[in-house]
Amino acid sequence: MFYLSENMKYLRARKGRSQQELADDLGITRSRYSKYEYGLAEPSIVLLAKLAEYYRITLDALILQELRENSASIKSNKY
Repeated sequence: MFYLSENMKYLRARKGRSQQELADDLGITRSRYSKYEYGLAEPSIVLLAKLAEYYRITLDALILQELRENSASIKSNKY
């Protein structure tokens, strides 16, 4: 899904959370979360919506924008 896995890694690190902590926050296992970050699986639309809400960004930004290079978009694309 375009930039999803890279954005998940970037946003998690920016928030200072481990994979286990974020998985716990989302109600999934760490191994499942890890598969999303490494692009080995794709999250459901429900989980994508939870991630967008968790980081206070749009789904478009989460999936379609390379947030690492454009950190200003994280602030401007809030719900």
